Formats: sequence, C-alpha cells, structure tokens
Amino acid sequence: MWKGKLGLAGLILILFLTGCGNSAQETASPAENETSEETGQGTEEDTESGSGVEMSSWRESVQKMFEDPYGDYVETGGEIAFLTDGSVEDGGYNEAIFNGVRMYALGAGTSFSCYHADPNAPESYQEIIHRAVEDKAGLIVCAGDVFGKAVGALQGMYSQTSFLLVDAVPYDGEGEELPIAENVHCILFHEEQAGYLAGYMAVWEGYRNLGFIGGREEPAVLRYGYGYLQGINAAAKDLSLDDVAVNYWYADTYAADIAVREKADGWYESGTQIIFACGGGLYESVLEAAENQDGLMIGVDVDQCRISDRVLTSAVKNIGAAVTDALDEYYADGGWSEADAGQVKRYGVEEGCAAIPVVDSEWRFKEIPTTHFFEIYKQMKRGDRTVSDAIDAPPEIAVAVNFE
Repeated sequence: MWKGKLGLAGLILILFLTGCGNSAQETASPAENETSEETGQGTEEDTESGSGVEMSSWRESVQKMFEDPYGDYVETGGEIAFLTDGSVEDGGYNEAIFNGVRMYALGAGTSFSCYHADPNAPESYQEIIHRAVEDKAGLIVCAGDVFGKAVGALQGMYSQTSFLLVDAVPYDGEGEELPIAENVHCILFHEEQAGYLAGYMAVWEGYRNLGFIGGREEPAVLRYGYGYLQGINAAAKDLSLDDVAVNYWYADTYAADIAVREKADGWYESGTQIIFACGGGLYESVLEAAENQDGLMIGVDVDQCRISDRVLTSAVKNIGAAVTDALDEYYADGGWSEADAGQVKRYGVEEGCAAIPVVDSEWRFKEIPTTHFFEIYKQMKRGDRTVSDAIDAPPEIAVAVNFE
C-alpha cells in the first residue's frame, strides 16, 4: 500500500524540511514521541527522532543528500520540471515542494529544473508548461491550485507528458472541475485536520479571541480555515466556554501587504490574541503586526516557529514527503500506475501528513502537555474525532465568528 511508503522519506523530510531550526518536526509519527515521553526512557536524541539516532547525524546525512556533486540540477531541460509562481526559498510552501522534488531527484540521479510563472500574468501558467514540454521534461510538478486551470487546458494536448498537481485538480475557465487525464496525478491534503488541531490547542492554551487571515478563497486555504473554526468550536465545547470569538478574513493575496498588516494591527489592538496567518508570504505582514502589538501568530504548511518567538505553533502538512512518495511511485512503475493515473490521493493524519509540531524543546504551549495533543491526535486517527472537509460553506458552529 502507498501509505506505508512515507516511512523513511517522511522521516528524513520531517527532520530537515519542516523542522524548527534546531529541532525535528514530528508530525509523521507522534505516537513514537508519546511512548518516550510517557515512559521517561531514552535520551533527548532518542525522543526527538523516535529511533535512537542522534539528530546531528540525521541532519548531516540529510544535508549531504541535498548536495549536487553530479549536477543533477539544470537551469532548463531537466527530466523533472518544477513549476511555481513563488520563491523556492520562501521558507514555506514552495520550498517544501521543491525540496521534495530535489530530494528525490538527487537521490535517484534524475535531472531537474525549476520554472517560474508570473502571478500577475495569468497567461504565464500555460506559457511555462509549454516551455517545460519544449525542454523535454518527462514529468512536470505544479505547485498549487493556480496551476489547475493551465493543466486542465493542456493535459490533453500534452498526453505524452506526465503531470503531478500538488494541491490542485484540473479545472476549466469557469472553475469547474474537469475529468483528470491518465497522464495526470493529483495530491491533496486534509488541511482541515491540521487547522483543527491548531485551533483546538490554541483555545486549550487559554486564548479566547482568535483570528484567521487567509490568502485567497481557494480549496486548501478554505480547508485550513474551516478546520481551524471546527477545532476552536470543539475546544470551547469540551471546556464549556461561551466567551470564545473569531475574526475571519481573506486578503485576496498571498504576498506581504500593507492591507494585511493594517487588518492584523486593528484586530490585535481590539483584543485579538492570536491570528492564524494562512497563505504564502502574507504571514510577514501578520508577524509584523504581532510584534508591534504584542500578539501571537499561528504559521501554516511548514513549521514556522524558527521565524519568531511570536509563532505559537503551525498547522502543517508534510508536503515534501508526499511529493517524494509520489515521485518514487512514478519512476518505480515507469509512469503513473493504474492506481495513480487520473486519480487523486489525499494525505492527512492517517498518513502522518497533517498535524502541529511536537518536540519538547519547541513546544510553546505552557498550559498543555504534549500527552493531551497525542490523545486528540489518536482520536482523530481512530476516527473517534472527525473534521468535516466540506468547503461549500463555513461550518455551523456555536462560537461567534465575525466574517469580514
């Protein structure tokens, strides 16, 4: 089964790609940490990795994996073409996908290249697909929902080229989903599960006035936000609270922006204690406001606690591990297998791909032990605690939400 393949690749990526500076990201197998914590056995290195391997050795090994002694990365013409409209050094979403591509390519000795679309020029998404195909790319990896329309338009034209769509499915000019061609495979995530955990734990920590600022009203952002609301509501119910409130707003941008900073400034001044900044570089504006107003922030996609002490936690999905897993399957099978061709796979708690960071040295919750998180996580994994992934409308909850 494909789920089992996240073992080694997932662990390596978690330790390096989404970790907090000097610590590991433990989203793939929190139960291993739980065992160490509850029994009190093992060294600090054992607790961090869950394997008895010293973290410094892991990091050195992973760093070596990112060395490119044979020149597998080429400016254009790589067998694998990674397409994005953002920076591959953004410390977040795009970098996580690129690192997943890079880790697989360097390990397998496969050439790879990176192409950039202009987010202000909608036609550029199709243009860089044309360019990658002209450069003889065999597999094109596309980052984000912004590529869904371009792939929808070109999947039939380029039937001999394979596509891996991350966080997207093909759709038409009206935004309606299209049938997925056999040369296309799509990866989606249960972002609602990660958002739920972040919201739930924030309320348990004692925060009663919370905020959410999303980039655009796109599926991944909607799932994060609606999961966040469900987690807040569940915690309020579990704690019998009636004084929890949420401000909620979409900025219509994924970039740092003065309007985002002003919105966050206003919320913090009015009593909002913590804001979930969900969408690319807009976190920079929220963080600036948090630092100005003595507020807190929740990061997204990868562990952003290394950015600032103002980041309480992050709603993360192990994007890099899922991308590496998909690439491994593709090349092992000589193309998309029958199980993958024209299909969507969704990664979440069950696959170790949706959580919040859990390492004692980076656990910034003061009122909640990690054991409580593990209990909630296990309930979700067993199916005892469910989170709706519906995005057609906000979830019906008891907590007061101010949609702006």
